[in-house]
Amino acid sequence: MAAFTLNRSSTDPSIFAVVGPDGQAVTMINQFLQSLALRGRSAYTLRSYAHGLAHFFDWLHTARQSVDDVTPHTIEAYLTTLSTTPKGGACPADPRTAGQVHPVTRKAAPAVLRQPRTLNHRLSVLAAFFAHQIQQDTARGTGPWAYRTNPVLTSTAGSTTGHGMPGRDAPKRGKAADLRRRVPRQAHHLVEPALAEQLIATARSWRDKAILTLLYRTGQRIGDWSAFAGRHGILGMTLVDVDERARCIIVRLKGARDEHQVPVTDDFWPLLQQYLRYERRADPSVTALWLELRKGHGKPLSYAAFESALRYIGRKLGANVNAHMFRHTLAQAMVDQGQLKVAQEVLGHRHLTTTADSYAHVDQGAMVEALQAVKSRFDSQSTNREAPPGGSGSLATGRYVFAYDAATLEELEQAVTQRPVAPE
Repeated sequence: MAAFTLNRSSTDPSIFAVVGPDGQAVTMINQFLQSLALRGRSAYTLRSYAHGLAHFFDWLHTARQSVDDVTPHTIEAYLTTLSTTPKGGACPADPRTAGQVHPVTRKAAPAVLRQPRTLNHRLSVLAAFFAHQIQQDTARGTGPWAYRTNPVLTSTAGSTTGHGMPGRDAPKRGKAADLRRRVPRQAHHLVEPALAEQLIATARSWRDKAILTLLYRTGQRIGDWSAFAGRHGILGMTLVDVDERARCIIVRLKGARDEHQVPVTDDFWPLLQQYLRYERRADPSVTALWLELRKGHGKPLSYAAFESALRYIGRKLGANVNAHMFRHTLAQAMVDQGQLKVAQEVLGHRHLTTTADSYAHVDQGAMVEALQAVKSRFDSQSTNREAPPGGSGSLATGRYVFAYDAATLEELEQAVTQRPVAPE
């Protein structure tokens, strides 16, 4: 049994506190979590940081070590243990199927050991925690961490790069003692159109048919509606977030929770009307659009409840799918058609580079087309070297091998002209 556990505030479910084996709150951790909350970090961040620190303190307790004596060697030992012991959780991975790739969705079954991304996140948690302790004790001029070096960071600890915000920065990289693991770049798992149609047809309720269609046609995050995380994404929609006359919906984006308006295709609206007419029965005070239909009838539909319903639908078709795969599917289809700027707007990404880095590198067909376009251009240049500069078309249309839309070209041109010059 874990010696250090998480407690949730009775007045604010998004606030967590870590309790030690003596039943008393761990002041060091909880003050750090409060500082993250004051900086506006999300409930998901607070929970993951609280869980990570509770696990680390529990490991220290088992090893009979004090947090005040932590060194880089301690961090290395902890990461070794973390990477070689099976992960727990409510749904532990099955060793018999771990890592096996599904023949339909190409999605691998959960691994038994923690993956590099998880280990890197834990390093980020510890780096931010010890940075906070050093800052607090140094400001007071007393304390075990006053004027000490962060045991997680390397020789680049004084670097000014990065966000500079606890709860968002990864540990700085250096020439030695770098514990960060390389995260392999993998192609996104997509939902083939035929499978998407089967999933929608197999869903037993109008509600699930409508939500799946919305995921498939808009690429929005599934989100959640809960006291813990608030509301965002599709599940965070209210009745007034649907405008059938304008054929659009409004969702709250992840993080900043800005409102985002997205158009929806015609096949969604009949399903929504069926759901509203026959299934959505609730007290008039309930504003949530999507409600529980069975257990907890009339209450806002949570992420856990919808994912459970989606897994049930997937099992009936022999496919392991999740809601986020629909987002990847729509995004990839748009980028493959050269609509990079449009994909950015639909997905709600703040920067075009986010969309490009995620989706502009995985399509094999686009690679072949690009190579052929470059070959044709080189061949044309070799046979017409005396042509005047820019003689055929603008600089933008001559620079890129894809037929991007005008909005994407404009932003790409701005990115090129505003790119800082690397120091010599």
